[in-house]
Amino acid sequence: KMELLFLVLLSSTVGTFAYDSNCTLNSGVAYYGQNTVVAPSVKATSVGACCSSCLSTKGCSFFSFDSENMTCSLRNENAPDQSYMDSHFTSGHVGELPPGPPLPPSKVTISVDTNKVLSFTNGRFVSWNIDSSRNRQFFDRSLDVVNNKQAKQIAYQASLLSDAQEFGSILRFGGSGNDWLTYEFGETKCPPQSELHECLNKTQWTHLLNFTRAAKAQMVFGLSMNTGADLGGGEFPYPWDPSNAREILQWTIDNKQDDLIFGFELGNEQNSKYSGSQIAHNFAILYNLTVELWPDANGRPVLVGPDPHSYHTGKDSTSFIADFLDAMKGNNTPLFAATHHEYTEIQSPSFTSPDSLNVNGAIAKHVNDTVKSHYPQAQVWGGEIGPHNGGSPPCDHTSMRWSNFGDSFWYMDALGSKAANGYSTFCRQDLIGADYGLLDCSTGAPLPDYYSGLLYARLMGARVLKAVVEQENATAIRAYSQCYQQGFNNGSLVTLVMNLHATAHVDITFPENIQIGSRTDYVLQPSAVPSPLFNGTGLLGTGIALNGHLLELTSDGFLPVMDGVRSPAKEPLTLPPESIVFSVFGDASVPACFGCTGQKC
Repeated sequence: KMELLFLVLLSSTVGTFAYDSNCTLNSGVAYYGQNTVVAPSVKATSVGACCSSCLSTKGCSFFSFDSENMTCSLRNENAPDQSYMDSHFTSGHVGELPPGPPLPPSKVTISVDTNKVLSFTNGRFVSWNIDSSRNRQFFDRSLDVVNNKQAKQIAYQASLLSDAQEFGSILRFGGSGNDWLTYEFGETKCPPQSELHECLNKTQWTHLLNFTRAAKAQMVFGLSMNTGADLGGGEFPYPWDPSNAREILQWTIDNKQDDLIFGFELGNEQNSKYSGSQIAHNFAILYNLTVELWPDANGRPVLVGPDPHSYHTGKDSTSFIADFLDAMKGNNTPLFAATHHEYTEIQSPSFTSPDSLNVNGAIAKHVNDTVKSHYPQAQVWGGEIGPHNGGSPPCDHTSMRWSNFGDSFWYMDALGSKAANGYSTFCRQDLIGADYGLLDCSTGAPLPDYYSGLLYARLMGARVLKAVVEQENATAIRAYSQCYQQGFNNGSLVTLVMNLHATAHVDITFPENIQIGSRTDYVLQPSAVPSPLFNGTGLLGTGIALNGHLLELTSDGFLPVMDGVRSPAKEPLTLPPESIVFSVFGDASVPACFGCTGQKC
C-alpha cells in the first residue's frame, strides 16, 4: 500500500515563511543495514515526525518508522538495498511521487529516421542475472537441470531468450553476495556459513555451468573480492589475491567447461570502499590471471566492469567509472565493456509516470558520454538493472511489487532507451529471485516482464533507429524503433510504442515510407482475466494478454504461441489504454536496415 503524506513546515531563516513538502510512504516495509544509516535512531511520535526528521537531516533520503517502539531511523539513498517486510514499520522517502501521464491527443504522429543507424546493440542485448545472494534464494533453489524438474523448466524459458538473439544471452552471475563467496576448490576450505560468508562448492558450480549450457547462454562470472568481512567492520583486502579464483577457474578448464565463460567481473558495487584506480589495479591482476590460464588470446574470456552501485536519478556522478577507465587505459589493461548498476526505484503508483521513465534515458546518456570520453573502445553494458533495489521479501506471493504488468512499462522503456543511447547489453536483475525477476520466485512461471522481454528479443534487432513522438503534449506516448530482428526482408523495421494513459485510445500515424504492404502488431495489455499465478488484474495483476489472449504456459510447460495480428500497413494503429505495442513493418525497405546485422557488420 502506497500513500502520500503532505506536510506543511515552518522555517525562520529570514523571517517566517511556509512551504509545502511531502514524503512518499510504503507501509509494512522496514529498512536495515548499518552502512545506510546517516544519524542515530530517534524517538518519534508519528510517521509524519519521522518524515520531518529526514527532511531536516543532511544526507537523509529514506526513513523507517517503528510504530511498536516509536522510533525513527534515518538513511541514505541506498536504504532500499536492505529491507524486509514488517507490519510494525512504515518506511518512505523524501519527495512526492512524480505525476502520471497527461491526457494525450487522440491522434499522434511518430517519425522514424530510416536513413541512418542511431546505434548498435551486440546481438545479445536482452540478457539476465543469476544473483549469488541468499536473499535471492541462490542457495535454496536447485539449478540442477539433470535431476530437478523446475530447474529444467527455468532453463528452457531462459533458452528462448537466447534462441531469439543472434549471439544468445549473457548470464551474469553476481550480486551483493558474490563478494562473500569462498570457492571450495583445490586446497581451499570454506569457513562456516554466516550472514557474510557463503560457500560455492563443486556441486553448486557444476549445476550452474550445466544450467548455463541448458539456457544456451554464456556466463559473465563476477569473481569474489572476498570482502565478506566488510559489513562486519573488517579490513578490506587490497590488492586482490587471485589464488582462490585460480583454483575454481583451473578446475573449470580441466573439466572442459570454460567455453561457457564469456568474461569476468571483479567485485560487486565496491565503489564505496575502493577508488576506481584501485579497482583497475585489481583488474590488472585479473587480466594477468586470464593470460596465465588462457594463453591463446582467441579463447580468452574478456573483462567487464567496474559495476558501481546503483544509479537512481540521472544526475548521479560517474566519476568512479571515469577514474576506473582512465586507470585501465593507463595500466594497458584491455576492457571489453564498461558496466554499472541501476535501480530507478520504480513503484506501483509511478509505473506510468513519464517523469519516472525519463530517468532511464537520462542515466543512459550520462553513462555513455562518460565511457566514450574516457575509454571509447569499450562497449557500454547495463550490468545489473532492475526496477527497484528490492530488499529481502519472502519468496512467496505475499510480495508481488514488480511481478506485474505495470512493471513492463518500465522494462520496455529501459530496454528501448538504453539501446537508443548506445548500450550493447542489458543484464536484467534478475532471471529469478525476490519479486522483481522475469520469473516467479516460488514457481518459476513466466511473469509479464518475461513475455514482453521475449517479444523484444524476438523482434527488435541490433540496429537502432531514432523514433520521435512529434506532438509536444503527448508525453503519455513513448516510441522506439529498431531494424527487424528476424529480417525476412532486408530493410524491414519494428516500432515499440507505449500508451501510458489509463483511459485514452490514441491513433498512431507512422511515416509513409514504411507503410508498405502489411504490418504485424503485437498488442500487450493487462489481462482482464486473472492469471493462475495470482488473483489480480490490471496493472498490479500478473496476467498479460497478447492481442486479447492471456499468455500462460501449456499443460506440459511449453510457452504459448505468440503470433501477431496482420493488417495493411497504411491503417492507423490504435493504441488501447495502458498498452505496449510492437509493430513489424516487414515489407518496408528503409536504407538503414539493409544489409548485414549485429557484429557481422
